Amino acid sequence: MDADDRLNILLVDDQPGKLLTYETILGDLGENLLKATSAREALAHLLHSEVAIVVMDVSMPDVDGFELAAMIRQHPRCERTAIIFASAVHVSDLDRLKGYETGALDYLPVPIVPQMLRAKIRVLSDLHRKTKQLTRLNEELERRVGERTEALVRSEARFRSLAEGMPHVVWEADAEGNATYFSPRWCEYTGASPNEHLGARWLSAIHPDDKQRALAVRDAAIAAAGRIPLDYEARLRRHDDVYRWFHVSGEAVRLADGSVEKWVGTSIDIEQRKRAEDTLREADRRKDEFLAMLAHELRNPLAPIHNALKLQRSPGAEPALISWSREVIERQVGQLTRLVEDLLDISRITRGKIRLRAERVDLAAIIEGAVETSRPLIDERKHLLAVKLPEERIELRGDLVRLTQVVANLLNNAAKFQHEGGAISVSGEREGREAVIRVSDRGVGLAAQSVETIFELFAQVRGATDRVDAGLGIGLSLVKTLVELHGGSVSAASEGPGRGSEFTIRLPCFEFGTEQPASNGQRAKGATHSALRVLVVDDNRDSADSLALLLKLRGHETRACYDGRSALEAARELRPQAVLLDLSMPELDGFEVCRSLRAEGFHDTLIIALTGYGQGADRARSLAGGFDAHLVKPVEPELVAKLLDERAAAAATESGAARRPPPRT
Repeated sequence: MDADDRLNILLVDDQPGKLLTYETILGDLGENLLKATSAREALAHLLHSEVAIVVMDVSMPDVDGFELAAMIRQHPRCERTAIIFASAVHVSDLDRLKGYETGALDYLPVPIVPQMLRAKIRVLSDLHRKTKQLTRLNEELERRVGERTEALVRSEARFRSLAEGMPHVVWEADAEGNATYFSPRWCEYTGASPNEHLGARWLSAIHPDDKQRALAVRDAAIAAAGRIPLDYEARLRRHDDVYRWFHVSGEAVRLADGSVEKWVGTSIDIEQRKRAEDTLREADRRKDEFLAMLAHELRNPLAPIHNALKLQRSPGAEPALISWSREVIERQVGQLTRLVEDLLDISRITRGKIRLRAERVDLAAIIEGAVETSRPLIDERKHLLAVKLPEERIELRGDLVRLTQVVANLLNNAAKFQHEGGAISVSGEREGREAVIRVSDRGVGLAAQSVETIFELFAQVRGATDRVDAGLGIGLSLVKTLVELHGGSVSAASEGPGRGSEFTIRLPCFEFGTEQPASNGQRAKGATHSALRVLVVDDNRDSADSLALLLKLRGHETRACYDGRSALEAARELRPQAVLLDLSMPELDGFEVCRSLRAEGFHDTLIIALTGYGQGADRARSLAGGFDAHLVKPVEPELVAKLLDERAAAAATESGAARRPPPRT
């Protein structure tokens, strides 16, 4: 046995012979034996050494064994010290009882049986060692528990600090899903006290329509011990009884054996995301409706055009029938052109490319122009139109064409969205510093929700989309944007479906200067007509031939070509004064043909680009590529004729100047 492992056994007796006897009996146990002949010596050993067992005589001078035992028990250091009394005199039961009362573990009569004493000392020594070892283990355990507790306290403090600092709701629940903690954000949102929604009471904050689904997800996650995610969306009631959407998710915190100790999670406000999703779904629905209606609107004019062409080709077609079919084609082509123009306007507006030609305009002129534009449709549907113009002249700064387009759009809608024989009114007046235009009808009317959304792009009135002329849902959006570009506003009002509608436009009217827009008399008079040599180039044969024929009927010498190479050959032969050139052709496109012509000396030739692209960047590219003008298909023959007349007039002026004799000196 190592010296450090040996126990101190104190032998106390006033007779040295007995001490020697005890030493002889216990010597072979390998423990450290201390001897004392009096209570004073015994106390000295106890104060300086850790004593495991004390074997003492009862009868001693000065202080007897009972008194010494009581003194030993009073000292904290000796709480675990085992005491054995040995006596040859005090051997009665009362003596033994007194010994046990003072804290002794055993009471042996003298003479002592050596084997018995050794056995008792051996048992007590083992017990002391185990007790000491257990004490050390307990102390170590307490230390570790203390460290873990301190770590948990710090961790809990960090968790609470993070939870309280997060903008989202942080929560904890026990293994059964009963709430045990909510961060302050929950209290701020619900208006509840920190403990009001603990346990299962938090369910009262969930919208009734979402509660069963939320419970089903939670119970499934609990039943699967966290192997199924706890994740759902639900509406939670705010302190003002308003419900907002939240995304609730949680993770299981597991014990060492894998079982779920608790759940920790967050509840994140996703109301804005939900609204955005609803907006996207509504926009997608409107897009689908728009595409379906666009296909319908594009197909509508094609049928009468196709039929009119068949009639013109029919044998024995009379001139009146041919004239009527030509009018049908012109009317339907005009409708297609207006449709494309509306689409282009929307494209320009959404990209911020639209430009206003602002001038001083008369409010009455705007209304009169709109009435003139919409009159054919109004008369066709046999509507009664009431026009009330302002008695005074009301001027405002704006684009006359665009403002006329705005009012005409409202008049067209009023004509389309009511049965034949209806009534429409349009009026203009001044209210303070504003010019006010009102257009009203007795048509299909608007539901309350439609009044709020009718000006949005692709918006359609419910119940009106089954009409053959319901439109694309872009007209009122265009109206709103054009009015706002003029610094004004537009609003809709209706008493409900079937009770008509009224649209009100408000525009600022104020003085902006004294200059007047040019009158018709001030405009440049048209140039005198003169025939030109014109080359028309387009890979669409019908387009090239029809345009060449129209220009030929106006007196020009024309030739049509259908690709870039034949156009260059024809130009060398014809030496055209004007070239109408399609940009998108196979092999040599319009830009390459234009560059070649300029390179071959056609510097004074008017070269006009024909294309389906009409944005500002497209026009700039054409001009940079050597073209003199940029026209968007379908091209108006009158516009082409005007450009040719201007070139002819310029050529005539230059020719006259060349023939004029020089001034006399």
